Amino acid sequence: MQFFKVIQWIVWKDLVSEIRNRENVSSMFFFALAVILIFSFSFSMDQAATKELMPGIIWVAFGFTGIIGLGKSFLPEVQNDCMEYLQMAPVSKGAIYLGKLFGNILFLLLAEIILFPLFILFFNLDILDKLPIILLIFLVATMGLSALGTLFSALTVQIRAREVMFPILLLPLAVPVFIGAVESTRGALNGDPLYLYLQWLELLAVFDLIFMIVSFWVFEFILDY
Repeated sequence: MQFFKVIQWIVWKDLVSEIRNRENVSSMFFFALAVILIFSFSFSMDQAATKELMPGIIWVAFGFTGIIGLGKSFLPEVQNDCMEYLQMAPVSKGAIYLGKLFGNILFLLLAEIILFPLFILFFNLDILDKLPIILLIFLVATMGLSALGTLFSALTVQIRAREVMFPILLLPLAVPVFIGAVESTRGALNGDPLYLYLQWLELLAVFDLIFMIVSFWVFEFILDY
């Protein structure tokens, strides 16, 4: 039971901290808004072009917005001298990883749900009947990105060049997430039958599973590093 209480308290602490701080929320929102405005005023697209280009635009905005938030995931622990307490805490380090991971997933999903109506508004998307499958795609892609981001945020948070090292480590490994997310989002926006893009959702699910298990087991070594 202590294992799950640790996860619960870390998720609660991170969400309350983000809501009170608003630094990450503001920077992520304005970055995504800038991306949306730049693309919306740069292209004059009909519905066919919109469906073709929109998945890439959505995941450029979500991906780089997520990198901004994930890169700062462990920064409050360093600034408040809490990393040593996390290292010495008599609890499973895997529980700390899962708490940070679930907090990041909830935070990024919330940001995506707030930002997605802006895509509908600026690009005149007609997606009401496709919303459940699109939200499922957002969930599985965000889980994969958060699994990697949480791990590499812990790895780079105490080094001087963390703003440079974090995306250098994260982006190459996150390529399957972005490919799977873009292809499955394209299938959903085009209204294709699910079986035509189901393999991309399966790729995202397998990626999530592998990296969550690997990150759970190696997190103790990274935290003690």
